[in-house]
Amino acid sequence: MSEDRATGPAAGGLQFPGLAGWLAFVTGHRGGIGREIAQLLERQGCRVVGLDLPDIDLAAVDTLEARAADLIARHGAPRVLVNCAGTTLLGSIPDTSLADLQKVMAVNFTAPFLLMKAVLPGMVEAGGGAIVNVASDQALVGKPLSAAYGASKGALAQLTRSAAIDFGRHKVRVNCIAPGSTDTAMLRGVMEMSQQFRSLYPPPPGVGFRLDSVPLARLAQPSEIAMAAVFLASEAASFITGVVLPVDGGVTTA
Repeated sequence: MSEDRATGPAAGGLQFPGLAGWLAFVTGHRGGIGREIAQLLERQGCRVVGLDLPDIDLAAVDTLEARAADLIARHGAPRVLVNCAGTTLLGSIPDTSLADLQKVMAVNFTAPFLLMKAVLPGMVEAGGGAIVNVASDQALVGKPLSAAYGASKGALAQLTRSAAIDFGRHKVRVNCIAPGSTDTAMLRGVMEMSQQFRSLYPPPPGVGFRLDSVPLARLAQPSEIAMAAVFLASEAASFITGVVLPVDGGVTTA
C-alpha cells in the first residue's frame, strides 16, 4: 500500500474494534474514497492488499478469479474485503453503447461479485469476516442520464442483501454504503461531462446537482465515507448485516 497519507476527519486516533491483525483486500485503493479506506484500515492495524490499476484491471473479469486466487495464495485469505473501485458513465439509454454498458457493469458489479466469490470460502473457513461494498446514492434514487451507472450500483446493493442472508450463519457480515456526492477526481470529471450533456438534454427545472439539494449543504469528504466503511467492517458493527447505508448528507431522505 502507498505510504502517502490523506488528510480529513478520519485522521487522528479514532479506533474501531476487532480489525487489528486482519488481512484486508481493498479495490480502488490508489485514489479518492478507496485510498482513504485503505489508509484508515492500516491505522486500525490491518494488513492491506490493494487491487487497482495499473496492476489489476477490474474490468478484465475473464481473468479476475485467477488473479484473486493468486493474491490469496501469496498473501493469505482476507478477513475483510472492501469493494470500492468504480467507474462512472453518463448518458441516456440510446446514448449508451453495449461496450460502455458492459464495462460499467464489469467494474461496478461483476468484479465485486467475483471477488466475493473468491474470498468467501476463506472467510467461512476462518470463522467469519466482513465485506463492505461501496455503491452510490444512485442505488436508492434515480438521477438524470445515469441509467447504466445507477443500475450497476443498484445491482451491487441487492447483491449485498442476498449475500448477507446466505452467509450470516457463517458469521460473515456483508454490508453496503451508498455515498452521496463526494469531493473526488471522479466527481469533478462527472460534473464536466454533465455540462456537455446538458446542452443536448436540458434537465427539467430544479433537476441536477446543486449543493442546496443536499440537506447538509456541502460535498462529502472521502475520509467521511471511509469512516462509514471501516465502521461496517469492524466489530463495532458486529450485529449489522445486509444494510445499504446512505452516507449522503440527507439527499435520499430529503
